[in-house]
Amino acid sequence: MNLINLLFEKGKEYNIEEMEVYINKNSSVDFNIYEGELEKYIVAEETGLSLRGIYNGKMGYSYTEKLWEENLDELIKNLIQYAENNHSETVEKIASLAGEKSEFIPRKNLLNKYTEEEKINYLLDLEKRAYAVDKRVKTISGCSYSESTNSVYIRNTKGLELESSHAIGMMNLGAVAEEGKNMQTGYSHIVFNDLKEEYKDILIKDSVGDALSMLGSDQAESSNYNIILRNNVAADMFSNFLPIFFGNTVQKGLSLMKGKIDTEVAVESFSIVEDPLMDNGKYYRTFDDEGTLTSEKYIIENGVLKTFLYSNKTAEKDEVSSTGNGFRNSHKSSIDTMSTNMYIKEGNKTLEDMVKEMENGIIITDIDGLHAGINPTSGNFSLLSKGLLVEDGEITRPISQITMAGNLYEMLKNIKIIGNDTKFSHPSSNYFGSPSIYVGKLTIAGK
Repeated sequence: MNLINLLFEKGKEYNIEEMEVYINKNSSVDFNIYEGELEKYIVAEETGLSLRGIYNGKMGYSYTEKLWEENLDELIKNLIQYAENNHSETVEKIASLAGEKSEFIPRKNLLNKYTEEEKINYLLDLEKRAYAVDKRVKTISGCSYSESTNSVYIRNTKGLELESSHAIGMMNLGAVAEEGKNMQTGYSHIVFNDLKEEYKDILIKDSVGDALSMLGSDQAESSNYNIILRNNVAADMFSNFLPIFFGNTVQKGLSLMKGKIDTEVAVESFSIVEDPLMDNGKYYRTFDDEGTLTSEKYIIENGVLKTFLYSNKTAEKDEVSSTGNGFRNSHKSSIDTMSTNMYIKEGNKTLEDMVKEMENGIIITDIDGLHAGINPTSGNFSLLSKGLLVEDGEITRPISQITMAGNLYEMLKNIKIIGNDTKFSHPSSNYFGSPSIYVGKLTIAGK
């Protein structure tokens, strides 16, 4: 790219020691259906360039959406100003390619084979079928489709040059069911790379099914109960606890996992994996935003903590290698530690199997207040919850208006059974997958 060559040349004139260009391109389509009509249709595109470089021994950042030659001087001057105000004791570095360079094989975009009309009709049929499940389904509160393509290009003055691109889609379905004066809601989402017909059944079962199953719910008595966290609940909880595995969090003393590498932190059946090349994952990256090659890895393997997630900066502080987890939220942000696709390895029991083995307790099917109700540092959680009461191995009635409380670190060592029905958290935050888990006893506050 001639513009990048010129930018690097100008950088030398301003005495920038090392430089790196990061270009991010995003294109997206979003639309939703309401009562059989296309309510909105939005197409968006964005391209941004981020420049970082070493000036007088300090890292500086600058960015622009205007990729024009006349903006290059201003871009470099902003980098210098950032570096002059960078008082961090840790020196961030520009990296050469770490590891053997592998040829990037893009994940095939299977969504391109569908026309816009086919995608809209798919969503129209999804809403129609959701309404048809039961006459108590009064409103489909949300029926939306989004599709995005993300491209990343990195080049620096140390010879690194990499590019990557992937596309992903997501659908959301929300339902409201009413019976008499009782009203309940249900929600589901799915991330995909192909518009398969069976996704309709999954979305309807999860959203409409939850709304209907909770009709007539009431509180449970306050007590300590055996608890099964259904897959969606476990995924959302662990997604919010993920920072305890980030190197920068550990280094700040904000994770009780500190100092526990190669020690047992969970039951033997429990393993967490990160896979940046997972099928239907939110991410598909062979390298991070620092150019470090990514790989599938165990965070916890058979109950033993194996690694934290590191960027180059945090890895150097702990005198280890980067795990390929140095990413940006956007071209406007600096590099931080972030996870890609993470999940708990499945066991071999169905949810029905776990219910029978638990005999008496509660299946937690929905939680609320995650940001306020979870303390990642201590591991404590207290969450507004809904669920299903289990008596003598059978689901007997829905329960709501309860609060579930416990501690993550203790829960990891008390897990009884791990299921085989993985579901992923919403991709708007840390993307984490979990099967249903019988976690033992937790405290329930009800009536």
